[in-house]
Amino acid sequence: MMNLMSIKKWCKVISGILVLAGFSVLPVGCNSDDIEEGAMYTFTGQTIASFCEETPNLSMYYSLLERSGNVSLLNVYGHYTCFAPTNEAVQAFLDKHGATLETLSDDLLEKLVYNSLIRSESTAYLTDDFPDGALGQVSMADRTVNVSFTTAEDNTREIWINSQSKIVSANNEVHNGVVHVVNAVIEPTDLTLLEVMQQYPEFSIWAEAYEATGLDKDMEDMYDDSYVNPYPDGCLYYNYPNWAPFKAPDKLKLGYTIFAETNEVLGKAGINSLETMEKYASKYYGTADLGNYESENNPLHKFIAYHMIDRRLETNEFLYSGTLTTTEWASENCEYYETFLPYHIIMVQAPASGASTGNRINLKSDGSFVSYSSARGWYNIAARNGVIHALTNMLVYDENVMKNDVLHKRIRFDFFACAPHFVNNGMRWTLTDLGGKYGGYTVTPDFCGKYFTYNDAGVCLLWASTGWSAYQEDEINMKESFDFTVRLIPVPPGEYELRIGYRAEGWRGMSQLFVDGAIAGTPVDLRIGNNADDPRVGWQKDDETNDDGVENDKLMRNHGYMKAPESIWCWQNNGTTLRDMYQALRIIVGRYDWRSGYGEHYLRVRSVDFSGREFSCDYIELIPVDLIKDEDRG
Repeated sequence: MMNLMSIKKWCKVISGILVLAGFSVLPVGCNSDDIEEGAMYTFTGQTIASFCEETPNLSMYYSLLERSGNVSLLNVYGHYTCFAPTNEAVQAFLDKHGATLETLSDDLLEKLVYNSLIRSESTAYLTDDFPDGALGQVSMADRTVNVSFTTAEDNTREIWINSQSKIVSANNEVHNGVVHVVNAVIEPTDLTLLEVMQQYPEFSIWAEAYEATGLDKDMEDMYDDSYVNPYPDGCLYYNYPNWAPFKAPDKLKLGYTIFAETNEVLGKAGINSLETMEKYASKYYGTADLGNYESENNPLHKFIAYHMIDRRLETNEFLYSGTLTTTEWASENCEYYETFLPYHIIMVQAPASGASTGNRINLKSDGSFVSYSSARGWYNIAARNGVIHALTNMLVYDENVMKNDVLHKRIRFDFFACAPHFVNNGMRWTLTDLGGKYGGYTVTPDFCGKYFTYNDAGVCLLWASTGWSAYQEDEINMKESFDFTVRLIPVPPGEYELRIGYRAEGWRGMSQLFVDGAIAGTPVDLRIGNNADDPRVGWQKDDETNDDGVENDKLMRNHGYMKAPESIWCWQNNGTTLRDMYQALRIIVGRYDWRSGYGEHYLRVRSVDFSGREFSCDYIELIPVDLIKDEDRG
């Protein structure tokens, strides 16, 4: 069950353990635009700035760095990735905009420079770190940086940034990062999703339907301008200086994903117009308000809405790809995303073991699934605030198939998965890359809107570590006199058992749970299970029983607990599954009858511990009650 792990990832584990032990790096301030005093020293070797200054074919780029006032920034310590355009690339950019080095507008100058730079707390991206998809950090212009690969005529690999700039000289490592020389200035598009789609003749029918529904108007903004970071220097100093500060987002960023069938795929389903699309959709979504495409009850409207997600997801961002999944269960790795069709979700699952295909959407028990194109240029099609993925077959929400097959399973999701805001603002699966400068993130009580809210007396800390026993590395820790509510990922109508996964610790406390406003039993105490022989849990290691833990599982269920899943890996204890860790538990909250229809369901947690202890939000499970008897250990 052992996973392979690089030296770089072991460093992250060690870093995470140091954070848990109370060690931290104490920064001068949290404002990411500040140059810290400790960084102001002279290098004996090259920096990004000096490399560009001393490279003749980057002289025009260096001139723009000087004019924009960024040379001093790129001469100090840090972790920068620079995509430096050649002189030919800069000249082509200037010609395109009718400018010279001296007359280029400040707006275009800032875009050119900041789109070419990534500043990270811990990572300068070498090409060996490049995924086929989005880099983990946005550019200094706050734009996603996409990577794709092609094969040249001489059979060598070509690397493209945002599908427009080819790297011609890679991995020029310097003291404060790395420089990749590119043959074109990086210019992220400012077009909306609709405008991008309209540029593709192959999407003409889908684009027409998208515009006819009016749904495109809901997907144009890049930011929620009502948000204001309440902290003077952008950070919450909780338990400081024992812990590093917790960074609050500077902005509230929005993002979207569209799955779209090409005209060719639609044609195979008999669709060549809005009328035939509506007729096709009516087989799955009813016949209400025919012809009124803007009506939420119209079948064409529902068909389009089910293809849209309110979070930006490049192909490498649909699933957790870290080290805390056991190898044997890797192909079962999946996530659930609510679409613009209210309360209706899609499931994205990892490829089958050894398969060459990509992620599987709405995988059925017969092995069939929906997929997106793997051809370059037909996935990760970028707009200013989202991406488009071309589908290779039809995507629909077939009520019978989804309810009784695809989604008739144990649905496990991380607390971070409940709110799109965490994905769109770089706080999911990225919190181990903060370099020790920050302890994690914090968000204001209303940052996530209806998806996750808490009271003013509570403290919200978002953190992660590969050296901790947490599902997908991260946790939301609620502290002080908290009272928070999370909107659960919606599931099809049915009877479900609700569980919460956590790690028992002595510093955690007691809380009263509520489900859909009703009290859920007696208060739960997350300290229970902190000792291996706690009789209130009854945990026994599987290999210390005569039946591999079968009867012990039954005993624990009678106490209201379950062992953690076997599919989750932990690097503690020389590497093991969470099932083999006595502190890693699932508490059974109760069973709920949600057969009345699709809708919202909420979990509320209120502290009843006057010592201001902690509630750990790791993961949630919802399982149809008829599956409990034969449930696997994954």
